[in-house]
Amino acid sequence: MKIYIQVKEPVINLKYRGLAEKMWFSRYIHKKLEISHGGNTETLQNNFSLSLKWDKSLNDERWKEKKTFFSVEYIMLDPIRNKTMLYIETKHINILTVDKRALYTMVCELAKEVQGTISDDNEENWLTLEEFKEKHQEILNLTFEEANEISLKEVETMIPLDEPEENEVDYS
Repeated sequence: MKIYIQVKEPVINLKYRGLAEKMWFSRYIHKKLEISHGGNTETLQNNFSLSLKWDKSLNDERWKEKKTFFSVEYIMLDPIRNKTMLYIETKHINILTVDKRALYTMVCELAKEVQGTISDDNEENWLTLEEFKEKHQEILNLTFEEANEISLKEVETMIPLDEPEENEVDYS
């Protein structure tokens, strides 16, 4: 998946760990959130760059039984066009509901920070934060637990569709 956010106020005050906890959870089944990350608070705030992945099997034993490409879904954030745009992407076009909820939550948090508009259709249309939330309310209104339960079922039948390798995004 690819999502773009036009930056109006180029300031991000979020901490990477706080953002991750909003995307997934802070504690689940009495365990603290286990994430893998590329970057940290400094890279997020100064360079608008970060990648996050929930380590599913470290927080929920049921994921250990699921041998799938979807267990490893990084959500990556990069600045493009001289930091006038945030580019958020995943490796797959179709992603599990638990990761989609996390992705949409990240988009909402970042759009709020930079006061930006959002495109989830390859820059064809631009949505305000409220319009984006309304469009994706079904996913955004799920609790983490609900999204995780759905994903444990989805993973049985979902076929991974990779984003095309030829990335047309200019990272300058």
